[in-house]
Amino acid sequence: MAVEIEVSGEELDRIRRNRREIENRFRDVEGLERTLKALKLRLLLERRERLLRKLEEMETNYRELVEFEKKAKEDRSYMLELRSELSRENAELRKRLGDMR
Repeated sequence: MAVEIEVSGEELDRIRRNRREIENRFRDVEGLERTLKALKLRLLLERRERLLRKLEEMETNYRELVEFEKKAKEDRSYMLELRSELSRENAELRKRLGDMR
């Protein structure tokens, strides 16, 4: 993209005298743009890294929750069996006690 700028002869002489300074300013701007791009890239990489760590943490928590749920179901089943067994034993003991009287 070409840009045309009209300047007077006096301004042209001043631009020629200050050419190095102007070129340095453009280099500084280009350097700043490169630095800004590098900083943006670093920020994006850090965000991605944080998101990946958070995802790993969530996956671990989910696996633990699934395992906990499985264990809770097994425990509930065991407790129901134990309760049933205790109920049968109590009934049997009551029957024996009733027969003894």
